[in-house]
Amino acid sequence: MLSVMVMGAGAAFSDQDKIENTEAVDACSALNIIGGYEDGSYHPERNIKRSEITKMICVALNGGKEPNVSTNTTPTFSDVRGTNAAWAEGYIESCVAQGIISGVGGGRFSPNGNVTGSQLAKMLLVSLGYNANTEGFVGNAWATNVNVIASQKGLYEGLERMDTSAALTRDNAAQMVWNAMNAYEVEYKTTIITDENGKLETIVTVQDKVVGTTSDKITLLEDKYEAKTFTGTFNGNADVCNLNDGEIQVYGSVNDSEKVTANFKYDFDLKYIGEEVNVLFKDGTGGTKNKPDNKDTIYGVVVTGAKVSLQGTTRRP
Repeated sequence: MLSVMVMGAGAAFSDQDKIENTEAVDACSALNIIGGYEDGSYHPERNIKRSEITKMICVALNGGKEPNVSTNTTPTFSDVRGTNAAWAEGYIESCVAQGIISGVGGGRFSPNGNVTGSQLAKMLLVSLGYNANTEGFVGNAWATNVNVIASQKGLYEGLERMDTSAALTRDNAAQMVWNAMNAYEVEYKTTIITDENGKLETIVTVQDKVVGTTSDKITLLEDKYEAKTFTGTFNGNADVCNLNDGEIQVYGSVNDSEKVTANFKYDFDLKYIGEEVNVLFKDGTGGTKNKPDNKDTIYGVVVTGAKVSLQGTTRRP
């Protein structure tokens, strides 16, 4: 069974040096989508199982919380109940109900089988709002159709050399999920027009989903976690800055707006001073909008890997 425990983003796994997609792994860990093993390792080289992916997706679509899933009287697939993958039956049935998965044929799901890049891409695209039947994610050409749209939505960003037909590693799976969390959700728009013969014709098109009075686009991260990303420089903690005990300081902004200094409680290693980080947070009542503070939910602080200079910091004498 896939471990989904929370480990503080930025806190190295025991095999951290083997992880290539560090930001994605740390972000997915902070969001409680994927975690390490009891011995503190992550094992980025191991393959993700089909059963494990269904849990990851269900947790992600439920804002990082354990979803309330159930099983059917008669299971959809014949190779899940009564096997060592029975723990995942509820997640599998939930994904079936949402059109995210459809099995491997013959009434089977192959829960212990490896997931390929194209298979995960299809699941993530449906999670973003795409209709599998409308987009041709079923049938003989399903993989080609999936790969085209997945590339357009940025699901393969950072993984351009990956063989999408091969078994997916935990390292690359985290990158794909993180890419999906930052992708815009989509919706279908129906328009009725009159053709050249005077007959009414229905046109269905897919577009980025818009919400609110200003018709803003919305990412999966914003929708399911109500989360924002504050990108900036990690200046330090109370040991080196004029902060309250337990606080750290990041100088940056949301969406490249005016840069500000953000102080908030979080345990973060001083070895990351001067590095660019993403603070994943949810604005709380009574706090400052678009800036992480102690009124907010701090999902995690993730090192991006970019080196920057210290700015806007108030240092201790």
